[in-house]
Amino acid sequence: MVNLSNILGKVLIGAGILAVLLFILIALIAGSLGQSASESFRSSYHYDLKISTSGPLEDAVLLIPIPSCYDPETGVNVTPINMSLASFRNFDRNTISVKIEHVGGIPMLNISADRIDPIYKNRIVPIPIMPGQNESELPKPTHIYSDRYSEETPVLVEMELYVRDTSPGHEIDTRMPIGTEPLFAPYRIIGNLSSSGGPIDDYYVSPRSSGYVVEVPFILSFDAVDENVLTISSNFQGVNQWWVLGWQSNSYHERVRHEFKGACNGTYPVKGILVTGEGVY
Repeated sequence: MVNLSNILGKVLIGAGILAVLLFILIALIAGSLGQSASESFRSSYHYDLKISTSGPLEDAVLLIPIPSCYDPETGVNVTPINMSLASFRNFDRNTISVKIEHVGGIPMLNISADRIDPIYKNRIVPIPIMPGQNESELPKPTHIYSDRYSEETPVLVEMELYVRDTSPGHEIDTRMPIGTEPLFAPYRIIGNLSSSGGPIDDYYVSPRSSGYVVEVPFILSFDAVDENVLTISSNFQGVNQWWVLGWQSNSYHERVRHEFKGACNGTYPVKGILVTGEGVY
């Protein structure tokens, strides 16, 4: 006769052993994932600036806000933007000076030149490939550049500056960067982002985004014709990244963009947005 109590006892022992093994397996996986996240964790700042002008700027001095924050150890405002790591595109570095200058104790980007000319280029029209035709035999498209608009060169080109992967040496506070992380400065908070998202001036905010509408000053001095349009856009992002079954991240980012018409000589408040707490936490 089968002894049910013995069978039940063996089943319970087997279940207990299985539970212990499962617990150990979960602990090993969790430990491995935790180690992977810790070993792969990295934080970085990314900054880019784009400038275009429809016509020449004479005697130009552009003081543009850049990210900075107060350093209690030194008692001064510091910026993570390291110009030795900057990459330039379409900037004539022989005639245009680009440097960081402190204005009232705040680091700002100083772009100055006796004259800043616009850059225009032609449109590249795709060349169709006929059946049996060798692509290598087709003429290579060639860019034509000019300092003025024409039917031959109708595309306005942006001057660009990039600073990538500047490490802060600490985990970035992407949820509450105000007062702890670099922001375009000096800044003034003038509103909150709507959780419903949508357009805000020249920006589009995704639904469920959190953050603020900010205002920063541009200090500009140059001569230009009345119909001239100078467009300046800046973007800054702080990112934490780590690997757990794929790259995970969280971030905050700030965007400022404005079009300045005609000649400028003064301080111009410009609206921007600061989006916080994006990603995985």
